[in-house]
Amino acid sequence: MKYQFKTHMPLLALGLLSGLLVIVGAELLRPKNAEPGVPLADIPFYQLPFGPDDAGQPRPFWPSRLQTENGRMIDPAVIPSAAECATCHQREFEEWAPSLHAIAGRDTVYERAVEANEDLHKDGIEKARFCEGCHAPGEVLAGRTNRFKSVMPSAAETEGITCVMCHTATHADPEEGNGALTLAVNTGVDQLSNAMILAAPRDHARAYGEAATNALIASGDFCGACHTEGYDASMSKAESRQHVQTTFSEWKESWYGRNDVTCQDCHMAPDPAAYVRQIRSGDLRKPERYAHNFVGANYLMFDTSLGTNLTFLRGGIVPGLSDAKNTELIARQGEATWALLRSAAGLSLRGTTIEKDRLRFAVAVQNLGAGHNLPTGVVDQKHMWLEVIVRDGEGTEIYHSGAFDGVRGETDPDAVIWREDFIDAVGKRIPDHLTFITAAISHVRPGVPAKGEDVVTYETRIPPQVEGPFSLEAKLWYRVATQEFAYNTLKTDLVIPPFELASGTFVLPATEEARP
Repeated sequence: MKYQFKTHMPLLALGLLSGLLVIVGAELLRPKNAEPGVPLADIPFYQLPFGPDDAGQPRPFWPSRLQTENGRMIDPAVIPSAAECATCHQREFEEWAPSLHAIAGRDTVYERAVEANEDLHKDGIEKARFCEGCHAPGEVLAGRTNRFKSVMPSAAETEGITCVMCHTATHADPEEGNGALTLAVNTGVDQLSNAMILAAPRDHARAYGEAATNALIASGDFCGACHTEGYDASMSKAESRQHVQTTFSEWKESWYGRNDVTCQDCHMAPDPAAYVRQIRSGDLRKPERYAHNFVGANYLMFDTSLGTNLTFLRGGIVPGLSDAKNTELIARQGEATWALLRSAAGLSLRGTTIEKDRLRFAVAVQNLGAGHNLPTGVVDQKHMWLEVIVRDGEGTEIYHSGAFDGVRGETDPDAVIWREDFIDAVGKRIPDHLTFITAAISHVRPGVPAKGEDVVTYETRIPPQVEGPFSLEAKLWYRVATQEFAYNTLKTDLVIPPFELASGTFVLPATEEARP
């Protein structure tokens, strides 16, 4: 055996070395473009309806503020899918795959909203670059967000915010927002073939792990590039910029921003709810590691009780997953989502008065765990409301505000609600997220700021002969879409279920001295 080993070892070593040299040589001899990426002129029939920038240069990705470092389009054929990355990064892939980032560009709710907006204008598909720049950057950078589809699709383009779209970032402008990210996706990262990754793994790691990129994607600025959103005349009816999503500034100006508790600390902690509880206890240590789960607030996309409707809403299954694995990962991420939502809010009674036949009480809606407003984001659809029920000493209901009709999907129109409204050019509310005809933004009630509260006061008549003590049941509900949106845009009679963020039961003591 030793003799055979000594005899054949030189030949084996020579063979391995020769194979390695062939791989490296083939890669070195492979023809390369003078400059990586695809020139804009090489995208047939590409539409540029928004004109040049102030310097006279074309704006191929406008009205999204997304751009590549060298200004060129990407070649989708050489952008790796997350499923390829999973070959070596399985844990990260399985954290990311069920996430909202993975389906950002494919979920049916988003796609139907984009289609409804595209139909509003002759340049609607090109205007949709505004949406796709954050939700499907691969589509925009490849030139597929265009009325003429002259670029072949690829797996990476269907994956929303996929690996490459974060790990090549070199600059972010969170104040400008609207996808204001610069990606070095054309400057060497996408030039490494699978063979070269195997032959030179350090080069691969270096390409995706530049110090500047690592620092950027760990910062709130990076998140703010998309989680700041404003409408302007380029893509809406707004004459001046309308602040639609202000999540970044909400965080930056909060206690969390001042104490370096970043977006990633909470939303990328392996157990986000546990980390929020840690922060609430005063322990500001960073998570031991950062997971790629990006746990957010869209509970609907993890509601496995919806069955096949959930697969429909999520836009199918991300490449690289079996049906069984997909279901398993969604269920796991759903539990983390619900726990995070329940860690965010609280309710507290702020006092009662009983005068003659009137009962007055106040409920404080508290933002206990969110590092931004509650609710946050684009909240014409995502909204929350307060339900209160008062019962007399016999348990009979004498007052009810904020009821939800689970059959019709309708909320009490007189409920206290935290929502923003899109307003059209004639001053009417737009209930179904028609961005391109929005002229102004107004708030029914502004979101509750981080570590803040909003006190809601109620008053009701006490019926004659009714005795206390009175009991109060309060519930804070959250919903990710309005029923009008489901009917008008999704074209479905599916009732969007609400999620209970917080609840409380309180005694409203009645004193005989205060009664007539």
